[in-house]
Amino acid sequence: MFAMLMSLACTTDEPSVDDTVAVAEDGLTYYADVKPVLDVHCTRCHFDEGLGVGDFTDPDTVTSFAEVMLGEIDSGAMPPAVSDTDCHDYRGSGQLNIDDSELKILADWIDGGKVLGDPATDPQVVPTSGVLSDPDIVLMMPEVYTPAWSDEANPGNEYRCFVLDPELEEDVFFEAMAPEVDNESLAHHIVLFSENRSDLSEEQLDPQGWDCIDQSGAGDGMIAGWAPGMLPVEFPAETGMKLGSEKVLILQMHYFQSGAEPEPDRSGYAFRTKPESEVKEEVIMFPLGLYSFNVPAGDDDYTDSGSFMNSYPVDLKIHGVFPHMHVLGQAYGASITHADGSETCIVEGDYDFDNQLTYQFAEDDMPVVSNGDSIDFYCNWNNSISNDDLPHSEPVNAGYGERTDEEMCFFFSLVSY
Repeated sequence: MFAMLMSLACTTDEPSVDDTVAVAEDGLTYYADVKPVLDVHCTRCHFDEGLGVGDFTDPDTVTSFAEVMLGEIDSGAMPPAVSDTDCHDYRGSGQLNIDDSELKILADWIDGGKVLGDPATDPQVVPTSGVLSDPDIVLMMPEVYTPAWSDEANPGNEYRCFVLDPELEEDVFFEAMAPEVDNESLAHHIVLFSENRSDLSEEQLDPQGWDCIDQSGAGDGMIAGWAPGMLPVEFPAETGMKLGSEKVLILQMHYFQSGAEPEPDRSGYAFRTKPESEVKEEVIMFPLGLYSFNVPAGDDDYTDSGSFMNSYPVDLKIHGVFPHMHVLGQAYGASITHADGSETCIVEGDYDFDNQLTYQFAEDDMPVVSNGDSIDFYCNWNNSISNDDLPHSEPVNAGYGERTDEEMCFFFSLVSY
């Protein structure tokens, strides 16, 4: 797509913002009609220095690239793959899928001459964003850190952990959270753990952090996980995730930048909190996944699967699920097999490493795993030369591992009971 966009940018003879007439034959204009669609569906990735190619917050860019944008949407390449709502709907699904009526707006605007119109007609739709609005706690790495890429066994990969201390005077509950990613070109993923403040070692207190590829010293419990494309996690009313006053947070940054000079980063995490008196239901992180598998070199359709049986004498209510693989991943699915033989689909869809999400369910539509039920899940990979994201020049066998050229199959689940 990048080559197509650049070719169009070099050859287009479209009018600029200043000389586009403000009258459209069909009444559609950029500001009144097209910009709201882009704000909802596109600009969370396509902005200046974003993961997506092109800054779609800029009218000139949209005018120049409009035909290519329409072609990418019409072909199904954009918006990027997400879980199928026919499996189970989730909060915000309308923001992540574009419907035919919105596609027609873009097509008709192009046919009508791509008129910009009056900026005052912009309805000011709140853009879809991975940044948490109105946080009351923002914790950043103690200092700017530049990866050293010094581990010869893990070229271009570095796992660095940093202590983030909220210095709480009393227990709090997170009602929403999202990372503050400083250098998105470096961040392969972020994992957030909790740890007792009294258990911190001298090494962990170093403001430059410590090497934690094996998760050594990475805390006593997982709080959150982030990967490219993620939107903020927000819990329903009277629900939250607890962090005790005796706790600190451990931020694990997985940096990956193959063949490039090291760049600095200072990332962190943002939270909205509520007091314990406002919480009736506590949410915990419940990781499900495979640790032993081998994706054969050359196989373009390899699947492995796993299962978790709920042997606890409680119902597990699933608030959200974050499916996670690496660059060979191409599809995933998870469902509940109930004790009576019926099934409930949780998440299922094509996988896009650059668009990983925690699928959060409506309060009245959360999957429930009762005693005797099982969660069955699978991951599907493409380890062949047909995969444009193949991490090696030729396919090699890929097993479980933290590195970008290794693989994972996880369903990080947020549950209460």
